[in-house]
Amino acid sequence: MSPLRLCLAVTCALNIWTTEYTAGCGDHQAKVNGHCCDLCPPGKYMKEFCSQHQPTVCSPCQDGYYSNQYNIFDRCEKCQSCQQEYAGKCTTTTNTNCSCHSGFLCTNNVCSKCVKNKCTTGERLMMTANSSGKGLIEYSYQCEPLCLDNAYFDIKEGVCKPRTQCSILGLAERFPGNKTHNSVCDGGRHGNGDFVHVILGIGFVLLSLTLLVLLSYACIKKLMKHRSYDNRIDIASVCTNASDFHLSKEESGHQLIIQDESKNSNSLDELHLEKVSTS
Repeated sequence: MSPLRLCLAVTCALNIWTTEYTAGCGDHQAKVNGHCCDLCPPGKYMKEFCSQHQPTVCSPCQDGYYSNQYNIFDRCEKCQSCQQEYAGKCTTTTNTNCSCHSGFLCTNNVCSKCVKNKCTTGERLMMTANSSGKGLIEYSYQCEPLCLDNAYFDIKEGVCKPRTQCSILGLAERFPGNKTHNSVCDGGRHGNGDFVHVILGIGFVLLSLTLLVLLSYACIKKLMKHRSYDNRIDIASVCTNASDFHLSKEESGHQLIIQDESKNSNSLDELHLEKVSTS
């Protein structure tokens, strides 16, 4: 038998078996041991199958377990635990809803684990999804630059711009640029811009010192002139008030004695002259 005919035969057999298995059973029922048994609703699990004499026996899920669909399972599923944040608590009919902190990314579709987002400004986050069975989808991430190699991402404007080519402009390159900053060129090929800046800085310092010396000299000169003027005023005041100065008694007596001696000396001279003339 050819492989194609074998596949068709298996498909037909499965269809016939499924039709017979579900024939005569209503909604939310399943055929078990030749009987149409009711399925257990969400929040419960099947404790005992139905029989000819009793219906299906269902029991509620315990704390930490859930069932979110009609089933014939003999147990509820365990609620998942979250690595970082609980966005929604687990109930008997719903699983835990997890999330990650800011700056982190979910590693699967139920966000049971988180990884740090390593992409920086100027990079694009790329996600790849892979199925790992049991309804779990695993995520992996990569960071790719937003702009080409010869461009940078302008953060303020949010667009890519070409980097400045210093060599084309005939200038030396001080900073080559990166994903978020433009290139920086020197003012001259050999760095003459830095030399000019140094010369200007030194000139400014010397000019400031010169002005400071001139101002200090002017202030000192003005202060000396002011002091000389004050001294002249003091001397004039002393001379003006000299007439108001009174001698003590001792000094007055000494002056009288000097005057008497001068008078006696004059008298002796006159007598001597008279004698000479008489002789």
